[in-house]
Formats: sequence, C-alpha cells, structure tokens
Amino acid sequence: MMRQRTPPSRNGSAAASTCNDSEFHFDNDKNPLEKKLLSHGSSSSSSSKSLSPVLVQTGCFIAMAILLLVGLKYFLPETATSMRSSSSYQQPTFDLKSGHHPFTPVPKGLERTFWVEQKKINQAVTRAWRDRGWTKVNNVEDARAVWTYSDWSEYYKELKPWQRYNHMSGYHNWNAKDDYVKGFGKYANEHPEKDFYFNPPSYRLAIQEERDAFKHVLRKEGGEKYPWVLKRGNVNQGKGITMLGPHTEELIHVLRDNPRDEDSDLIIQKYICHEDTWNGRKYDVRMFWLVASLDPLIVMYHDGYVRIGNGKYDESDFSDTRQHLTTHTKLAEEGKATFKEFEEHVKELAKTEGLTSSLPTDPVSHVRNQFKEAIGETVAAFKEKSFNVNKHNTENGIGFYGADFVLDKDLDVWFLEPQSGCGMDEDYMFRVEMHDQMYTTMVDIVSEIWDKQDAQKAGVADQKQEPLLPLKKPGFWEYVFVDDWVYKYEGYERSKNKEGCTNTKL
Repeated sequence: MMRQRTPPSRNGSAAASTCNDSEFHFDNDKNPLEKKLLSHGSSSSSSSKSLSPVLVQTGCFIAMAILLLVGLKYFLPETATSMRSSSSYQQPTFDLKSGHHPFTPVPKGLERTFWVEQKKINQAVTRAWRDRGWTKVNNVEDARAVWTYSDWSEYYKELKPWQRYNHMSGYHNWNAKDDYVKGFGKYANEHPEKDFYFNPPSYRLAIQEERDAFKHVLRKEGGEKYPWVLKRGNVNQGKGITMLGPHTEELIHVLRDNPRDEDSDLIIQKYICHEDTWNGRKYDVRMFWLVASLDPLIVMYHDGYVRIGNGKYDESDFSDTRQHLTTHTKLAEEGKATFKEFEEHVKELAKTEGLTSSLPTDPVSHVRNQFKEAIGETVAAFKEKSFNVNKHNTENGIGFYGADFVLDKDLDVWFLEPQSGCGMDEDYMFRVEMHDQMYTTMVDIVSEIWDKQDAQKAGVADQKQEPLLPLKKPGFWEYVFVDDWVYKYEGYERSKNKEGCTNTKL
C-alpha cells in the first residue's frame, strides 16, 4: 500500500484545524477575509460550553459556511479586477505529433477524484477541484489527480499509469540557479541562431572555462564598470546573494576570493541596470506556467502579480545588498500589487519614456510576450531532462510553476529564475481571487485533455476523435510550448547597447 504522510504543524504535531476539518488551517494574521469572518463568530464561543460536542461541531460547520458565503459576496468584487483587463488571445493551430496512443483506462467511478496534501498552502487547489465537480478522496490510490506542494519522489514509481501527479522528476535540472545556467548554456550553444535576450550574462565559478570567460569580460571588455551579483545556486528567499559594485575591491578580486571548487554552486551574474521602480522601490513580477500535459508536452503561461521591496532603491549604492532585494529583506513588510495595476504601471512607463510608438505592439503585450518567450525557451532547453514522461510510472502528468522577472526602463524583460515551489499564500484578497480564477481554469484545461485522451483509449476511429487542441476553456492561459513548437515574440529585437548603471558610489 502506498505510504501517506501527514505534514507536521508549526509546533511539530500533526496538523489540527478548526471544526476538525484538516483542510482548513486559518491564519488570522495573514488572510484578511478569514480574519474578518472569524471575528464575527468569536463572541458566542463562551455560551456554547453547555452544548453537546455534536451540536457544537454541527453549529461550527453551519456558521462557517454561512459566514464564508456572506463574506465572499461582500468582499469579492463581481468581476476579476485583479486580473488583466481583457484578453484577445487567439489559440494557434497545432498538428500534434505525439500523445496519440491508447492510455490505461481509469477504474470506473474514479474518473473525477483527487487527493491533495493537507497543507494550508494547498487550499486554493482544493477549492478549484471541488468547484469543478471533482470528489476529494482520502486515499492516494483512489485519486485520478494527486497534488502535493513539495516533490514526493516515491510517487514517480508508486503511482499507477492512469494517475496524474503534479510534479516531475527532472525539475532539479532547472530549479537551482547554477543548474539553470548550466542547462541553458548548453542549449544556447546548440542554438547559436537564437537570441536569448532575457537571460543576464551568468558564469559558474566551479567551471574553469566559465571563470576564464568572466575574467576576460571583467578585464578586457570593461566588465569592471558594471555591478555584478554573486549568488549561491540552491537557495532562495534572498539568501546567498552578495552585491559587487563597479570598480570595487570585492569585484576586482572576486575570483581570487572564491577559488575554483568543483563542488561550489556559486554563479556570478551581471546586474540589471536602469531597473524600473515602483514608487521608488525595487520590484519584480511573479508569473506562472502550467505543464498541462507531458504526453504530448503542452505548457502554458498565466499572468501573476507584483512583489515590491521595502527600501528606497538606489542603483548607485551597492553597499547594502538588502536594498537590491525584493523579498525576505527583514527590513519591513514587502508590498504586493495586482497584474491590472502592473498593466497601468507599464502603460505609464511607456508614455514617460517615450516608447509607445517604437514598440512592435502595445506596451503590456510587449512585456507579456517577453515573459512568454523566456518561459517557452526554458521548457525547450530542459525538455528531455525535465519534461519526459518516460521517467514516470504514470502515463501523463502536470506541473504548476513560477517564473520571476524584472523590467528595466526600456521595457526590456530580464529572467531572474524559474521556481518549482511558488508560494501560494492568500495574504491579500486579490490573491484569493487570482488563485480561484487561475486554478479553476487549470482544472478545466487538464480535465479536457484527460477526457479527450480517455476517448482515444476507447477505440474510437481516428477520424471521429476530437482533436486535443484547441482547448474549449483556456481562461487566461496562453501556449508557450506545444510538442516542438516554441513561442517566439515576432518583430522584437533587443538593443545590444545597453548602458551600465550611472553615478555609482565607489
């Protein structure tokens, strides 16, 4: 029998929750809706002591249901105001070359079942499956769809062929910064005809050839006049990052101070100058991408949100690394903004910088298209090692991931890194709304793909088979990789003469 794990709570014990329902782990300090709703019911708790446990539990369920319904109606807007203002996306036409084989039948009665790891961060996913009519089961063995926040490696071999898991075994090939530089560098060498403009120049200090290349840039190509960032490969949340200012001793002697070590995960990356700011503060944007199918490989992009730093941004001063970080600075609470706010910000930036008439398309599409191309090429670079269904016992699979970008004042996008584990906290109401829209349409997409593939296994003649694509309900998801097709932003060519940061304090 497959092993099932109960995630520990913060105090180390098995997760407990309101009304003995382990799916609900309310954190009143985080979710404003939950805080508001729960505050209404707290005053009557003392009068219930004389009631039987059954009545108390029943009353708790009823009260929570009523308060949630009323609260959602009161707090949530009628339209998805946090999402993009409109969509004119037209699905391309594809002639799929893979995925046309019979799939193992799903046991009768389990076609619409799911199992989700019991963690607060998975609440939005649970809501989405249920909203679309799926039934939550207690045993992993009975679930068509299996969802865990972190990768459970044993599931790659223990799950049955008809089951679908939301992780894939090769994600580690791109999730760490040094591994991403390694894998994408190999892909770039194999495709010299392509311009991977979105990746800042990066070098692994464990590889002598790359150390020599960086030394040449530093000494012979004027690299010392630019700021650089020294990064640990396999850490996140702002850890393991050191800023190296132009012409500083730290930059000039970085190779001496970090001698070659084959086991080192250090990379050095060129700093993005002339970054756009959000009310004078540094920010980045977290976008999302969905592996909707491994066989055939279908990957889609979705708008996300803005993460705003808490310190005044000054690219002439590199003495304090924290002011050049967006999150986890420990200085104060970071801010967040919706994608719709980001749209308005981008339009205003284009107008201020006089860029509107020179762009291949409107400013928001211009930025979004760069996001899409970066994610599509990342999938292409790691297709064989990371998105290969042959490495799993299941016959197909899905994945939900993040991608972090920064924007400069030329409206040029720079890819910071892909993220295998993107935080899905609901600390803002717009994130509740965004998750519900994004996850429910995700369920629509994968359900449609699986239903069509189930029909293929039923022995229907090929000419009567409904094509896998286009999708009927893609929501705001857009294709970036399908089979061997990779999204390309046509008509865009980035300037090769990007200037360095100015007025740097030495």
